[in-house]
Order: sequence, then C-alpha cells, then structure tokens
Amino acid sequence: MKYNILIVEDNKKLASLFQEALGDEYDTHLAFNLKQAKACLDGIHGLLLDLQLPDGEGLSLIESARQINPSCVIIVVTAYGTIQKAVEALKLGATDFLEKPVDLEALVQRFQNLFPLQGIKDLVAESAKMVEILQMADRVASTPFPVLITGETGTGKDVLARYIHQHSGRKKFIGLNCASVPQELADSMLFGHLKGSFTGAIETRKGLLSAAKGGTLFLDEIGELPLSLQPKLLRFLDSGCYLPLGSSQESKSDARIIAATNKDLEKAIKEGSFRKDLHFRLAIFPIHIPSLSERKDDIIPLVNHHIERVEQLLGRRVCLSDSAKELLLEYHFPGNVRELFNLLDRTALLTGGNITDSSLRSFLSPPSEDEPVPGDFWSESRGHVLKREKELIDAALAATGGNKAAAARALKVSYKTLLNKMKKLGL
Repeated sequence: MKYNILIVEDNKKLASLFQEALGDEYDTHLAFNLKQAKACLDGIHGLLLDLQLPDGEGLSLIESARQINPSCVIIVVTAYGTIQKAVEALKLGATDFLEKPVDLEALVQRFQNLFPLQGIKDLVAESAKMVEILQMADRVASTPFPVLITGETGTGKDVLARYIHQHSGRKKFIGLNCASVPQELADSMLFGHLKGSFTGAIETRKGLLSAAKGGTLFLDEIGELPLSLQPKLLRFLDSGCYLPLGSSQESKSDARIIAATNKDLEKAIKEGSFRKDLHFRLAIFPIHIPSLSERKDDIIPLVNHHIERVEQLLGRRVCLSDSAKELLLEYHFPGNVRELFNLLDRTALLTGGNITDSSLRSFLSPPSEDEPVPGDFWSESRGHVLKREKELIDAALAATGGNKAAAARALKVSYKTLLNKMKKLGL
C-alpha cells in the first residue's frame, strides 16, 4: 500500500496530468466536484485540491479532510489573481499551495518533501544534542517569545515548530513557506488588505496574522521574506501591531511567531538581503538543529520509527539487515532526516521490504571533497555498485512496464539522470 492522494480538479485534462505525475509513486484517486470528493475522503493521506469547483468552493473540504486524518497533507491549487483563496486555505488548515500553471515536477517534489516529516507526531530524540533541544523547546513552548529555528534542509525544522506549538497550549497552527509567496502578494497574505488597496482587491480581507490570533504563525524559509516587508514584521514583533495594506488604522494580534531557515542569516545581513534588527528580534530564543551526521545516536531510532509507518503503508513487514544499519550509521546524509526517510521508502518498495546494505548503497551520495567519511566506506568495488545500480534500474523498469519516466520517479532521480545511467550501464 502506498500513500493515497485524492486529486480534486474539475478540469479532466488537468486532473489526468496531475494523476500521471503522481500516479507512479502514490495511489491516486480522482474527483471532479465536491460531491464526489466528499465520498472519497476516508483513507486518504494527501489531498490535491482545486478551490474553484462546479458545485462549490474546495475550501469546504479542508476541515472535513483534517477531521478524518489530522496529518493529511493538503496542497491547494489556485489560479493567478486568487492568491487570497490560498490564504483562506492556509487559515483552514491547508499545508501548502501552488499557483497555476502548476509545475508538475515541483508538485511531486512538494508531496515528497511533506509526507515523510508529516508522519512524525513527536520528535525522535536519543542523542544528547536532540535531548537538549527538546528541553529548550519545552522551556520556551508556553512563552510568547518568538523562536528562530535554524538548520540544514531536511533536519526537521517544521517538525520542531509543530512540537513547540503542540506544547504551547495555543490554538491553531498556521504555516507559510515564505519562498512560495509571490513578492507582490506577500504583504496582503501576511497583513491583510482593504478593499481597493490594489488591483483585484474587490473586498477587505484579513491576513494570516489575524487568522493566527491565539495561535502560532510558522514562517518557514524566513530568509526569503521580501526586504520591503521585514520592517512591518519587526514592528509586529515589537508591539503586536501591524497595518493591513491600504489601511491607516492599526490592527493587533497575539499570534506567536516561529521562524525557520536553512540560510546563513549573518551572511544575508552582510549582503543586505536581511535586516539585522529583525534577525536580532527573531533570535530572542534561537534553536539550531544539527545535521543528522552530527547526531548519529538518532539514526537507528529514526529508522525504527519510520519503518513502522512504512509497514502500515505497504501492508507488509519491512526488515533491515544489521549490515544495512551499519551502513546507515557510517553514511554522511547530506539530505538529513528527509533523505533517510526517502531512502527507506524507496528501498522498502523496490526490495519488497527486505532492505540490505547492497540495496541501500546505490542510492547513497558520495561525500564532497571537503566532507571526508571515516573508514573505508567508499572503498567497496565500483563494479559491485554499478551491478547493483543495474539491478535496481531493471527492477524499476519491470515494475513500471518499461516506462522510463515512471521508473525515474520510482527511483527518485531525474529523467535525464536515469537516461544517463542507462546509457552508461548499456541498458
């Protein structure tokens, strides 16, 4: 069993494109209107939702999907100029949004990024570093102070943000990826706007700061927030007040801000793309999540945690050999926890649940020149690795009926990379 994704889109041609893009990695189901969609919500893990449907607005499905599966990944699709609907969707509990025309590769990547970490209800912490981080999170959770979470991509910054919120006693959690918001609409999304304040503003709308009253507003990739909006966010952090776009009257919110970034904000300050005073204000309580290679004691507990989830999805037992565990402990994990989970998903699917060191090795990235790996990890014969690559590609092609694009998605490599590999291996 794979993750189940319900695609709700009234344009049948576009729905088929979404299904083609997602269908090789996930079990996909189609609904072309609200009535059909409501009958299909049981058992879904993900929802791709068009907001304009022939029998009503897709917004009405979000709460229902959340009630059935609180961890459901909900990505809404909005047409250009209807970005305010995306704001409403985020207020109601949507996970993320994409604007039409949708980049299909970006769509697949978005689900891949969101599924693994959505599965963690609590942080797995066995290493001394992560235990210390949880203790810090527990101390700050019930306070109104902003929190700045830093760390490499895939370390679980969003998971820690949700952990802090869950232990805060606050109401709703609203997340916004600052990198996904068009710059010209970011002001309205965060702070709201008055009717007539810009072209297309046909009515007054409240922003996410208003929607997050009594709750938490998580600003992921805060380093991508437009420089022009940084003073407004700073003013809110200082006073709890902000000006909606086009308004001369201040609004107030007690929303708690948690921000996260994988960028070097000190460098961004020197380059002039991030304000020093905003960084100072956000970093009242900074938490840095170390890379997975810096907390090896967490690897096997994370593996055991995720394998339980994979077994539920596949409907069969998944076994990890001792040599595979040793390999994982030696590996440098440039993609951190996200890479670990994706690696387990991929190998469990392609091996039928029997994960060995050889089935893992072909998917591991060699270290960069300035990132040495201890021992003789990469001394294994290149011929053995090439043989295993060939076996995995053959298995993926067989599983997808020879469809190279589908095989590339199953292997989680680009289509071009697969073709180059096949050429190199003489396939």
